[in-house]
Amino acid sequence: MNVLFSITFLFSLVGGILPQSVRAETSEQIEIVLHKRIYRDVRAPEDHFYENDGLTIKEDSKNPDDLALIEKTVGLNGANFEVFDATKLYDQTNLTPEKFVASFSKMSRKEAKKIAHEENLQHIGKITTQTDSKLQKEGIARIQLPSQKGKAYLFIETKLNENKQLNVDLDKKAAPLMVLLPQYHPINQEVLKEIHLYPKNVGYVRDPYFFKYGKNSASDLTEGKPVTGAKFVIFQYDKNKQKIYLDMSPVHDLQNSWVTSSDPLNDTRVDKFISDQDGLVNTGERFLPSGTYYFEEVQAAPGYRIDAAAKKVKVEIPEAWYDDDGNFQPVKVNGQEMDELISGKVPESAYQKKEPRVYNYQTKTSVPQDPRPNGRLPQTLGTMVPADLVKTLRQRLPQTNEGKSLLFVFGLVLIFAVISVWRKFIIHKIGR
Repeated sequence: MNVLFSITFLFSLVGGILPQSVRAETSEQIEIVLHKRIYRDVRAPEDHFYENDGLTIKEDSKNPDDLALIEKTVGLNGANFEVFDATKLYDQTNLTPEKFVASFSKMSRKEAKKIAHEENLQHIGKITTQTDSKLQKEGIARIQLPSQKGKAYLFIETKLNENKQLNVDLDKKAAPLMVLLPQYHPINQEVLKEIHLYPKNVGYVRDPYFFKYGKNSASDLTEGKPVTGAKFVIFQYDKNKQKIYLDMSPVHDLQNSWVTSSDPLNDTRVDKFISDQDGLVNTGERFLPSGTYYFEEVQAAPGYRIDAAAKKVKVEIPEAWYDDDGNFQPVKVNGQEMDELISGKVPESAYQKKEPRVYNYQTKTSVPQDPRPNGRLPQTLGTMVPADLVKTLRQRLPQTNEGKSLLFVFGLVLIFAVISVWRKFIIHKIGR
């Protein structure tokens, strides 16, 4: 799997915030600020964690972890979180604060939502990450909450707003975040009136591929052979049911660009994908979010033709790696399940199966048939003369005007010859 990690906000790597020793009464309200960030490097390591102290990260920070976060991540707008007051649940538990917070960090979103429902936790509201006017950053969500000592707040990520430009989907949303109050500044120990959270989430990328194979015809029952050099583009339909093609321009902050085109083959803006010596058509580093897309063959390999099916090779990308029941959800190409890439590479199993597989058929060529039986011409008396001999004889015949003159002379000679033979016959008869 190609697993993508956004930044993780952890205290002691437990996925929430523990209460600190109480030194003074807190103010009436506290603002909790969520920073939803995601790696630009879509193949970021799984074990990357970022440990925070409740403060916002400064752009000029000298801390290596802070610098890594700033330089390698981008804020993600459109992430939605439900917020619950879990104080009643916290008061009823026998767990220490550390174990209470850790128990939620290990839950799935489904489990946390079930607890919130069964325990009738007060639903405070929903917040959505967006561009923040105060921080001038994307991926920010704010909420004002009562800040009395012992308050507990549960944050559950629910969904990501649809964004067809984004080429990364969230797989497992951020683990539930439990925040216990109060919290203090790590240096001056003052009560924090603003707590910054960087919630963890696991994302995923899907980069579809297939094998292009050739056959003589649709009735050919053989496996076929790899087709090299066939050109494809990728398109999807916009809201107006109009084709939009994947643009060649570099990915910017994990977003693809799409353009309309009446001639995608010759349009330099449209990205092209060419089948290799194994017939593999691979999108490489062009990742796609969930949805339905199509490979369109725009130029066939020599000796092959493009049929209607090759112009619309369907690609179905699910919303996540797994469904709610834990079943793996594969990408489908042309209705065939695709083995997932391993570290960005097509797995050996796919090469062995040569699947998903899409066929091209060879161009039909017609050979002119010689209407003459066996290349020989029937003659007047029914005899057969080789065609090459007839051709030679024809080449030796005089042209039209010359033929008329020669025939006249030949006729005169023939007449004189007949007369001469006839006279000899008469004389011979009289002499007898």
